[in-house]
Amino acid sequence: MSGPVDEAAAYRVAFGLAAAAQQSSWGATAAAVLEELGTHLPTAAAALVAVDPVRGGHVVLGSTGYRPEVLDFLTSPAFLVDDVGYRLLVEKPRRARAWSDVEGPDAYADTRSARTVFRPAGFAGGATARLVSSDGRYTGDLHLSTDDPEHPAPELTAALHHAAPVLAGAADLSRRLLTLLECGGIEGPAAVVGPDGTVVPVPGRTRPPGLDDDLAARIVRWRRARPDPPQARFLAPAPAGWVPLQLVAVEDGTLVATRPQDAAHGLSYREAEVLTLLADGLANATIARRLGISARTTAHHVEHVLGKLQVDCRVTAARLAVEQGLRLLPEA
Repeated sequence: MSGPVDEAAAYRVAFGLAAAAQQSSWGATAAAVLEELGTHLPTAAAALVAVDPVRGGHVVLGSTGYRPEVLDFLTSPAFLVDDVGYRLLVEKPRRARAWSDVEGPDAYADTRSARTVFRPAGFAGGATARLVSSDGRYTGDLHLSTDDPEHPAPELTAALHHAAPVLAGAADLSRRLLTLLECGGIEGPAAVVGPDGTVVPVPGRTRPPGLDDDLAARIVRWRRARPDPPQARFLAPAPAGWVPLQLVAVEDGTLVATRPQDAAHGLSYREAEVLTLLADGLANATIARRLGISARTTAHHVEHVLGKLQVDCRVTAARLAVEQGLRLLPEA
């Protein structure tokens, strides 16, 4: 970093940024962080950007002063991969760098990014903090631009470096997924199935067993048929038995978690088929026709299902099927 740094001043600013990040929503967090930045620097533009764990790419949590085309550039490979300054953030230990920190024969003001994007937009200086969480996950970026080449001062860039881990947690969109799991008391494997069937891991959780491409596609079809579904529980077959699933709608995807194997009550696949149709209110004769079996065989299956669920009537079995997730995941 060029120039002497007043570390005490840098830590004071970093503390203010960290305090501003303690908000209840991402929009409020972005607004508070950008407002705090403005108290320390005549910022011409600033933006807090987060990695989207479901759709991939980046989402702007909040911004001020940037035109849409500049925001598009800041979240594109042209900046995140090709920009000289950003490459230094990825390759070197400092978490924040300013234009003045790009050393070598060419100043940052002469780079392609500055010449074709930032300077035409009216900016003469700036800095970026790359936000990496305490467990090493890249969660987003904080960008600021100025109309004065002398800014930001070294203290502010140092403050961004110190505040980056806290800001990384504040911008971590995966937190909502973890909160949903924790609030629901759901432990063990979990992942998100995106709208195209892509399986996205949840930090700190293993991938649910049996969540292959076919099951992911079935979950996508289930979600498309229910644009705003409540959370639901189902059974899905797997090579080693059942996979009891809990599905929770999240933005542009479905959170998929597994429940204990004994949640299936020892039901066979045929019994699960019978219970699924029974829960739809179908009579034995209709169930028999749907499954291509005799009415007598259907009656035996219903008897076995009631016994395994330890209930004495179809109505109670149907209720438990819904409440405990004993129905088969629909094909569509």
